[in-house]
Amino acid sequence: MRKLLTCLLLITNCFASERIHVPWSLEGADARIREYRMGAETFQIELPNGEPLPKGVVCSVTQVKHAFNFGGSLAADWKVPEREWYPSFKEKFARLFNYATIDFYWAVHEKKRGQWKYNKDSREKLDWANSLGMRLRGHPLMWHEVLPSWMTDSERSVEAMDADIARHVKRLLEDFPEIHEWDVYNEAPGIKWRPKDEGIRRWHEATGGAAKVSERMLKTARAIRPDADYILNHYTDLDVEFKEQIQHCLDNAADFEAIGIQTHMHTAMDTLNEERLWDALENYSLFGKPIHLSEISILSCETFADYDSFNAWKNSIDSAVKNGKTPPLLKSTKEYEAYQAGLAHDFYTLAFSHPSVDAIIWWTITDLEPWRGMPAGLLDANGNSKPVYDVLDQLINDQWKTRFISSSVADGRLEVEGFYGQYELELEYKGTQFLGYFDLDKSNASTLKIKLIEKPLNEILSSTF
Repeated sequence: MRKLLTCLLLITNCFASERIHVPWSLEGADARIREYRMGAETFQIELPNGEPLPKGVVCSVTQVKHAFNFGGSLAADWKVPEREWYPSFKEKFARLFNYATIDFYWAVHEKKRGQWKYNKDSREKLDWANSLGMRLRGHPLMWHEVLPSWMTDSERSVEAMDADIARHVKRLLEDFPEIHEWDVYNEAPGIKWRPKDEGIRRWHEATGGAAKVSERMLKTARAIRPDADYILNHYTDLDVEFKEQIQHCLDNAADFEAIGIQTHMHTAMDTLNEERLWDALENYSLFGKPIHLSEISILSCETFADYDSFNAWKNSIDSAVKNGKTPPLLKSTKEYEAYQAGLAHDFYTLAFSHPSVDAIIWWTITDLEPWRGMPAGLLDANGNSKPVYDVLDQLINDQWKTRFISSSVADGRLEVEGFYGQYELELEYKGTQFLGYFDLDKSNASTLKIKLIEKPLNEILSSTF
């Protein structure tokens, strides 16, 4: 206990100075968003009998889903399903996101070797997100953290671990076909931080290191499930070994669909400014693959000045857990919540404006027992919206979403200009209310048809009362 108190005292003076977010310039961002995230098409509207809608009928057009992947993680926030406000949490999550990261941490779901039992809360979140049509990301197929003991055993043979990894990967890919994409080997270059005699590190090095491991994992996964998408994901944009890993896979026909870059801004050194984010996106776009900003953390508390103080904080958490104590927690403050909201606004705007970015994914959703004891949630510890949630809501559901009212022209044609995604059209003609649905995307032909259906009576009644 004395060691923990000493550690906490040392940490007290190790924070970066209090910050006020200085707005980024975002030069050209709005123009790029219009160029890369929006399109214009002419659609022909047909009545149920096949006749074109006459000219002059007023139509209400509403975008109901983004084509872009605005994502959140359901792989953290472990205590939230126990709270009475869990339904509100899900409602708020679904309002922002059409994409969800689902956890598959090996040690969580297989306590005893050969006895895999998927956690019921994880299963519930997976099924819920899937029922809403969200795109699902499995995190991860393999990672050297959160492993069961038989995968870290210093005495166990590499061959035995290799067989277990093969079985584990096959199980996930075959038993969870609803998962659309997978982090293949998460943070592969990070194996260098594990003990040298640890089982997984010995397996990793026997396989040939990060690049060879990724190549092998990709080819294995593709052979089992060729229809899934696979992602190379890493914890920093600055690791040269990550770029070598990507290039090796490209050079050796180990194909993958996207590059994942994490941005956990827990220290001043890991906090991205406008120049660093743009440079990272430009540099990684040279590989010719879509980029996922896969794990975003922006704190609403003090940020650690350096890695030494940050590691001391993590050690204090580990010590508390080991000794059965409540782990320390940094406090979210109004000043830092304003900083978090301002930085998130600019980060999302710049990222959304870059043509190579295909997904932006916030990591910890609430401040309830947050990861590493550092509040980075969109919601507070009681499930209430923080300023950052309202900022993202305004961007995703207002500024970057299309709604308008227009009138059909000759032959029932309707001109649509808006953000790429799925749309609903509603109109009234000769006393009957009709609905129509269409997609606006980059592959649309110059003229497409929208087939109207009569609006169901229950929807008419619900919109009336």
